[in-house]
Amino acid sequence: MKKLILSVLVLGVSHFTHAQQVKMNVDVTNVQKGKGTVVLNVYNKKQNFLKTACFSKVQKANLETMKFQIDLPRGTYAITVFQDLDSNGKLNSNWLGMPKEPVGNSTNFKPDGGAPTFGDCSIYVLKNESTIAIDLY
Repeated sequence: MKKLILSVLVLGVSHFTHAQQVKMNVDVTNVQKGKGTVVLNVYNKKQNFLKTACFSKVQKANLETMKFQIDLPRGTYAITVFQDLDSNGKLNSNWLGMPKEPVGNSTNFKPDGGAPTFGDCSIYVLKNESTIAIDLY
């Protein structure tokens, strides 16, 4: 009997956890078709922003608008995207730290100088199958 109760409890918790996941669509525009890859990074903590992504996805830059679909638990996230023109796996920047490759983020915020913050880029993911568009600049 204890095993049956435990099994039902585990199944219920896994179903509840899975139910909290939402699919999010991210359309990345202004991609230079045929040049390298497009790298999408998702951050869930202010302390890790631009350091350690909780989720990353890479696709070949074969269209001018790239479509990503990601599964995330409901919550607050900051999403960054860059086009890795030389496919070296990192965002190239100049000696001041300014990106030399096209970049964008979940709110399409363009900083006047320096890197954006988690707050500048954060969005709340609530609805299943929601779509955001990120314009590379």
